Amino acid sequence: MQELILKDKAILIADAHENTQRRGFWKFLQALKNNEISTPQLILMGDIFDLLIGEISATHDFAKPYIYLLEELAQTIEIIYLEGNHDFNLSCFFKKVKIFPIKTQPLKLKLHTSKVKNENSYIFLAHGDIFLSPCLQILLKSLRNHYLLVFLNWINQISFHAISKKILKNQNQKNLFYQIQNFENLANERYLKYNNLGSWVCEGHYHQNFILNKKNIKYFNPDSFAHKESFFLVEFKQEIEFREQKLRGQNV
Repeated sequence: MQELILKDKAILIADAHENTQRRGFWKFLQALKNNEISTPQLILMGDIFDLLIGEISATHDFAKPYIYLLEELAQTIEIIYLEGNHDFNLSCFFKKVKIFPIKTQPLKLKLHTSKVKNENSYIFLAHGDIFLSPCLQILLKSLRNHYLLVFLNWINQISFHAISKKILKNQNQKNLFYQIQNFENLANERYLKYNNLGSWVCEGHYHQNFILNKKNIKYFNPDSFAHKESFFLVEFKQEIEFREQKLRGQNV
């Protein structure tokens, strides 16, 4: 596979949790299409939808306009989509968008720019639901099983979408914006699991808008886009920087 490169002015979006009640990500895509926001590279850090699974048909109609628009944008923008724990088995939807399931995460991108002191450094990207306890890893792997999902889809259909409706209802009631106490300790623990001291690690999933930039620990957890409709612009100066921008500040 061709080595992936993190581009200057790339945009990172994590945890949009898009659903019928929350349409900020749709506004963002429209802004991209209308050139009100520009970037050479869009990186979606997972959980972009509250529920989008290849085998579960209930939310496919809702997602179709997003899929078509992402594929259209991918003709001129490199779009990388890291699957999360709410959106996975997505390869059936996309041809031009580059999909990376949990088994291929973390994704390693080279920081290829003369502006950064160490041109050979890398950034590691993941949704954040990796390096968990063995029990959780087995559970997450089983939930992605094609045959189990086909069976669950059948149950969902004959029950008039009772399962998917319950999941979406719970997501609408869930607090996506809580602060994790002592998150710096968790960030340190998470970082060490990547075994790449000195390189950047960027994870979604936790919704904390937290950055840790020390000599050997460089960790970034973006805010949930669903919180303030904020995304992060990557800028290469003396070192990599993540600049928060809010969709509401754009002319959309």
